[in-house]
Amino acid sequence: MITQEQMKELISAGGNVLSADGQILGPLGRLYVDDATGRPTWVTVDTGASAAESFVPLDGATTSGGDVQVAYPRESVLAAPGMSQDGHLSQAEEKHLLRHYGLLPGVDEVSDDRSDEHATSRLESDHVMIRSEEQLRAGTEIRETERVRLVKRIVTEEVTITVPVRREELSIERVPLDDVPGHRNGNGNGHTNGAASTGGGSYTYVERDEDTAADRDDLYAAVGSAFSGDEVTIVLYQERPVVQTEIVAVERIHVLKEIITHEETLSGEVRKEVIEAESFDAPGRAAAAPRRTGG
Repeated sequence: MITQEQMKELISAGGNVLSADGQILGPLGRLYVDDATGRPTWVTVDTGASAAESFVPLDGATTSGGDVQVAYPRESVLAAPGMSQDGHLSQAEEKHLLRHYGLLPGVDEVSDDRSDEHATSRLESDHVMIRSEEQLRAGTEIRETERVRLVKRIVTEEVTITVPVRREELSIERVPLDDVPGHRNGNGNGHTNGAASTGGGSYTYVERDEDTAADRDDLYAAVGSAFSGDEVTIVLYQERPVVQTEIVAVERIHVLKEIITHEETLSGEVRKEVIEAESFDAPGRAAAAPRRTGG
């Protein structure tokens, strides 16, 4: 069984109240003891489900580390009837709580109204005052800060490249007919006029006193053709650079979200209660201003 000293230490250390299955119901509140025996009977817990603290019996409760584990499920504690927390529990209030937790038959009512006025349980001391204060509780919330849309747009830029091109040019090469093998000086028909053959396939022109009629005709034909003003047409070609574009895939882009953690300092104003003791002079003496002895 938990003693009154153990409960005071747990309350001072900021322990919690645990349900029968180990769930945290809330922080330890105020301790109520039996008027006759001084045994701890009730403890309050702030479950957050209502404005008032819930009363939980300490029968069958045990300590679990720095917490108190009661013998009742979470649902029973949350559904406990609300009672006035003026420092005392009347018989009617205590019986109402006992019936809720199944510790007292529901038909056992006390008809004497005077008996309801007596307290059966009280705070662990009649001279105890509870001091409260506000505390800052910091947390985080997720909110939307920015929405990013990926859009592809076309950007035009000028690119300069160097391309080698080729062209044809006309050049004239003059070769004397005397240097052309097999060509006879005069008519160019390849025939010699009494030529003597020498070794290596070359010919030596041998003049004769009298030309034949055929030789004279060939010579006149060659002279007439040379001065006739012939024209030869030659087509020259050149390369011209042509600009063409094609679409090719150059890269693949992956978009990743990265979580960056940083620290922020929060500040706020809190209020707290300060308990001060004031002493007054005894009755019959001259009235004096109250003296504050505590802070």
